Amino acid sequence: MSKTAPPFELYFENEYINAFDGLSPSDQKRVERAIQLLAQNPRYPSLHVHKYKGTTGKYPNVGGDSIFIAYASQGKGALRIIFEFGPAPGQIALHTCGPHDKAERNFKPKK
Repeated sequence: MSKTAPPFELYFENEYINAFDGLSPSDQKRVERAIQLLAQNPRYPSLHVHKYKGTTGKYPNVGGDSIFIAYASQGKGALRIIFEFGPAPGQIALHTCGPHDKAERNFKPKK
């Protein structure tokens, strides 16, 4: 019996796709690497996943009502990915990505 869970399926919200398309090619590579890690293990140490305080998710029946932030890079030009578990079991919904302050400021959960 395997001790690891199968990878999560990624669900790309329109806001995420638009934000990703607006990134530079080098930032897109950083984000792609981070979402690969996220799909394999949301607790991967370099992702520094934590709850996004003051927000609630779109899919509370699947993964609770929490929204999370993952680090795609740190330091100057830090990149973040905002996500939640859902819309179906075994899926991660990617809401947006981009520079730290912009991604968090522009994210507006939709009910």
